[in-house]
Amino acid sequence: MKRTGSDGKPIEIPTGATSRQGSDGHVVAIRKGYTSREGQDGRVVAIPPGGTSRQGADGRVVAIPKGYTSRQGSDGRVTAIPPGGTSRQGADGRVVAIPKGCSSKQDANGRVKVVRPK
Repeated sequence: MKRTGSDGKPIEIPTGATSRQGSDGHVVAIRKGYTSREGQDGRVVAIPPGGTSRQGADGRVVAIPKGYTSRQGSDGRVTAIPPGGTSRQGADGRVVAIPKGCSSKQDANGRVKVVRPK
């Protein structure tokens, strides 16, 4: 089944799932067993079973799956960090999750990028 939000973007809703439209007009599919939460910015996120959510100072909500941690950057955004991973904040204030086995580098604009092993 497809559903289009007031933002005009169509989204495929899997069998057995529901959907929810945020006040920003975007539709999000909510799979069976998931919950949802809307942030101050009007965006809806799907939260996996056993997971939680966290709202950053910027008003966005981020789903934090079970076993993950989270960190907020000085830009107000929250980032979910996978088990065994780390995080790094760039000069731009954004926190980036660095999965286990990966490294990172900062570009000329102050944004941290994940470097995957070769």
